[in-house]
Amino acid sequence: MPLNGPAAAALSTTEFSELMRAAGPFSGNTALAVAVSGGADSMTLLALAHDWAAKIGASVTALTVDHGLRPESGIEAAQVADWCREHGVAHETLVWEGDKPDKGIQAAARAARYALLEDWCRVRSHTELLVAHSQNDQAETFLMRMNRGSGIDGLAAMPLVSFHDGVRLIRPLLTVPRPRIEATADARSLKPVSDPSNLDRRYARVRMRDNLKLLDARGVSVEAIAGTARIFGKMRAVRERAIAALAGDILVLHREGYAEIAREDFAGADREPAGGLVAAVLMSVGGLEYAPRRERLDRLMGDMLHNSDFRPRTLGNCVISTRGDHFLIRREHRTIRHGLSVEPGRRVVWDGRFTVEFAPDPRIGASGYSLKPLGEDGWRYIVSISARANLRDYRDIPGPVRYALPAIWQGEKVVEVPHLGYFFGQAVEKITKTAEFRSRQLIAGHTFWVV
Repeated sequence: MPLNGPAAAALSTTEFSELMRAAGPFSGNTALAVAVSGGADSMTLLALAHDWAAKIGASVTALTVDHGLRPESGIEAAQVADWCREHGVAHETLVWEGDKPDKGIQAAARAARYALLEDWCRVRSHTELLVAHSQNDQAETFLMRMNRGSGIDGLAAMPLVSFHDGVRLIRPLLTVPRPRIEATADARSLKPVSDPSNLDRRYARVRMRDNLKLLDARGVSVEAIAGTARIFGKMRAVRERAIAALAGDILVLHREGYAEIAREDFAGADREPAGGLVAAVLMSVGGLEYAPRRERLDRLMGDMLHNSDFRPRTLGNCVISTRGDHFLIRREHRTIRHGLSVEPGRRVVWDGRFTVEFAPDPRIGASGYSLKPLGEDGWRYIVSISARANLRDYRDIPGPVRYALPAIWQGEKVVEVPHLGYFFGQAVEKITKTAEFRSRQLIAGHTFWVV
């Protein structure tokens, strides 16, 4: 909900309650996590969320990610922990470990931050994660995407709520201008930390923030730019509802990570939602963060709609072919490069497609297990040691789809393929606790949530 208060007035608890109501419903059983860097925006969000949660009987845990990119980051995380201790708020610091990239550090840090935050929430069954994006952040995002030539989806910028494998990412301050957040921090005597990277013009968002000030000085306000993003958000929501409805009619998305689209019904569908559906399926099946380029999607759509002699082709890590009266879209297994060691109790996203949680048995870590694609070699191994009757069950899944499934290996042996129900020769009863396919939120019925 857009706010009507004075531009530099502190945000009241009542106003914050209304902002949270727009993302609800919530109850006294709600367990909230709040991402807190220590800056003014996130400290203000934490203070408001703490008061709001106390009124409805919900619980709050503050989460600070220490990226280790600056010597001060550990001290800043400790400052947040001290504030939380003084105010009776549970707090945890999550550390980004391992090597850091030389290039694209901001993007890598952002991905690592969200992975740590969301994984913490999933492991502890916290379904609500609050982040402190403001109206200014929304305007900056809109301008950056406009500068890149984005379409409706990009220009819609950020939603109020987005869904990430069982975690709702909520941005309650998305309609609040930064001066009101800063006024709230002052009124509550908060002592936020200052991150020098927020002033480093080597980063595109910092440069865009400076441009936003210039536009504001010339009469183009932050509120107006964010309002334009809201208009595009409504357009995106309408489009996504049409895509979700079409998916319910003509799409079967299998738990093994492949999709089938009814050809006849697809040919009779409106072109715009049909194209959006294909893009969403490619992103899900291909494990992509973003859809393939529009011109390549358009060429694929043209063939799918008008070429009765459709031949297999690849796009977005996927192979698109026909199977009876359906299009079959599957992962291109020969391009999968993702392999990792199995660690007890760890939860990982594998190949951008499957969320895999390993069993907590400590014997797993000492047995040399790894998570890799089954591949053609793995399938041949299973065939060589399996009874013919068992193979009939495995063959319910199309062959090339089997090759792209996540499998547990021990050296040259395949010891577990969860989606085949295959287990052989492990030192423990079960290595994977869960292995679930990740579908894009609009296919699952979660369309763009406009604030």
